[in-house]
Amino acid sequence: MANKPKKVVRSWVKPRVAFDRKVSYQSFYNARKWRNTSKAYREANPICECEDCKREDIVKKAEVCDHVRGLGYLLDNGIDPYDWSELQSMSHECHNKKSGSESHRSQRGMG
Repeated sequence: MANKPKKVVRSWVKPRVAFDRKVSYQSFYNARKWRNTSKAYREANPICECEDCKREDIVKKAEVCDHVRGLGYLLDNGIDPYDWSELQSMSHECHNKKSGSESHRSQRGMG
């Protein structure tokens, strides 16, 4: 069996961190209650509901259940994160665009 090559560590190269977030919501998103809520919402709303798709009249299959205002905002303000009025169905592509822009906005101190 082949051996995995040893990782080369260069002291002058800053290590890459995929998601450098102050708070991790991993336990929330991995919880059974969220997985069941997400699945039920996607089954009830199978079409991507993002603003870009609505504006362009694009129809895509929903693959992700997303918090419209963000999980951090909901938890910080005492809003129920399982409330369906706070959720939207999105395709992976649309969700990645939204999450990426939110992440960059917060890194620049704008969000």
